[in-house]
Amino acid sequence: MDDIFTCLELSCHSTHCLVFLIPFQPCKQNMILLKKSLKVFTLLLSVALGPAKCISIRTENPLEFTQMALESCVKTDWALKSSGATIDTQRTSQTYDCKDSCLCRILRFFWTASPPDTILQPNVFPGNCWAFKGHQGQVVIRLPARVYLTAITVQHITKEASPSGTVISAPKDIAVFGVDADREEETLLGMFTYNVEKDPMQTFPLKNMLLPRAFSHVKLLVKSNWGNPWYTCIYRVKVHGKRKPERLNQGPR
Repeated sequence: MDDIFTCLELSCHSTHCLVFLIPFQPCKQNMILLKKSLKVFTLLLSVALGPAKCISIRTENPLEFTQMALESCVKTDWALKSSGATIDTQRTSQTYDCKDSCLCRILRFFWTASPPDTILQPNVFPGNCWAFKGHQGQVVIRLPARVYLTAITVQHITKEASPSGTVISAPKDIAVFGVDADREEETLLGMFTYNVEKDPMQTFPLKNMLLPRAFSHVKLLVKSNWGNPWYTCIYRVKVHGKRKPERLNQGPR
């Protein structure tokens, strides 16, 4: 091999990590010092950024490492229950109740429906989702702070992981709104389609990037699913953006 790739993997959260792949020429002794410096920098970067989406950076020029790392690791999740995000149950669709099915009534003795805040937790595995009746529904997430929203991530399980071998309960057409709870206003930030044939974790940019405005709530409106006539399942939703700085109240001096 011409290059030796060093992998620096750091745990930033329970299910997130930061991975860097950097080439080092074994004939260049001065790269050893740079390698040690990058390890120290990566540790400091992980502490400063906190939770970040797992990414890989592969570059032929180690000097570009710093800029690429800073540009890539910007995926803070504001829809995390452990960080203070909650569900506005008054504006959220009711959880699916399958009492009309005889089989489902029997299964209810062994299995209970997951609440809406399941989508705010990182534990994604088959069955651990929030379901609402039919193919249309909504969920409103109360953020732990006012945030300038930049993107939203929706996650489902794959066909291979599904016990039925299908993912027809996955959401399809989705609209995202920024909600100002104080003035009861909703602003459409984007409409997109979750594609079950692509990666199970899909991130969609929001147009709030061009018209910055901080919101305290996010509304996810599901307009259709991939064919399930009884219910739609949402496994995980992540909200990305930048926190609005809080103004300090300065009294008269």
